Amino acid sequence: MNPSEKGWLRGFLEARKESFLHNIKEQVRGQNPDQSFYGLIQPTGIMYGYPVDTVEKDHQASWHKTDKVKVILLDTFINIAELYSEGGADDYWQLMEDVMNSVNRFYNGVYPEIATSSTNWLGRKIDTFTLTEKILEKRIDIAFKKSSGNFWAEFFYHTQLFLDVYIFSQWSHTTQDQVLTDFFREEKVDLSYTSVKVMAAAAHANKKVETEEQKLFQHFIENSAFPVEKRRVAQEYFIHGLGIQDIPVEPTDSWIIRKFFLELAILTIWSDKKVDDVEIEFLQGFNKSLGFSDDDFDHSMIAVEGFVLQNWHQLDSLQDKKEFEEVSDEYVLRISRVVEKYRNRITKGITEDLDLLTVIKSGVSAELNDVEKEIIKDKLIALLKEIPSFRVIALPNDFLTFNILLRIIPKDIMKDVLQST
Repeated sequence: MNPSEKGWLRGFLEARKESFLHNIKEQVRGQNPDQSFYGLIQPTGIMYGYPVDTVEKDHQASWHKTDKVKVILLDTFINIAELYSEGGADDYWQLMEDVMNSVNRFYNGVYPEIATSSTNWLGRKIDTFTLTEKILEKRIDIAFKKSSGNFWAEFFYHTQLFLDVYIFSQWSHTTQDQVLTDFFREEKVDLSYTSVKVMAAAAHANKKVETEEQKLFQHFIENSAFPVEKRRVAQEYFIHGLGIQDIPVEPTDSWIIRKFFLELAILTIWSDKKVDDVEIEFLQGFNKSLGFSDDDFDHSMIAVEGFVLQNWHQLDSLQDKKEFEEVSDEYVLRISRVVEKYRNRITKGITEDLDLLTVIKSGVSAELNDVEKEIIKDKLIALLKEIPSFRVIALPNDFLTFNILLRIIPKDIMKDVLQST
């Protein structure tokens, strides 16, 4: 399947059919639908402005960046549909056609700038999947053309693809009429504008916004779809900043949208420079204003840092701004604090896993070989995934090597386990 060629969508759906047999609802275990939604979308990077992860991992390295994002966006729409679907594997192709029809209607109604006719110039109806290809091509083309390759513009326009998915998840559960279409069109603009406010407030958290950053902010504001007056006000925000109280997000808003804005603020601060005390204070204040707990804040910091570590080699623009060692040290400390709270659960998990226990014991009398280290690594990561904090967060498996995990798991846990068995 080559997403640069016509007809790629059918090929993608054919390849994807096998994964559909594994119920998507069993892969994410959020405490509510919003958390399950987050568990599906967070690993892809689409909500961070860095879409990186597709189901076609073996082939995506050779794809153009726009093609990869196009596939990720499509796959995310399907995941959301599957999450809320009551059908089974026998209904696969019918569900796919229904989802594509829904995506087509959504973009034609809520994004009129990319509206695409369902008939060709001869008046013949265009195949549903072919129409979806055309619409996705237009949507991704807009996101990449406006970003023009600069860091902040790319960051902003790509995070807006998350809002596509979020609004689609709401829109697809309604009986669409013009009034609702107009409502969602306005919601799209409002949420996008709130994104600007979050980024501006976060960028000003330490009162040090560089001239070059202001120029970049101005670039994407001028190329946004905001009305003239909103563009003018947004520019003022990036010049002078604004307070948390000026960000129109309430604790009563949906969990997933509050989570998105919190992690957008974290990544805005994180990607710019080393996070200092005043910026942490800003983020904690914003976290509180959103109605989240201190644990929620730690989980979001872990989610952002873990995503970046897992995909470090793909995030060229972030590599220029942070040192890998600095990021990894911050992440290890943060995740260790969470693990410490669940030390009894980790101890119990190791004790009850006889295979894991056997390998650990063998390391007392002889040096472990690579296979044994890999067994311990896989099993410890599985135990970490059982911690409620990590059930809907993508842990960076490539980063979490055997040696890193030994830094994360409290040393006395292994000692206690060996002494008690």
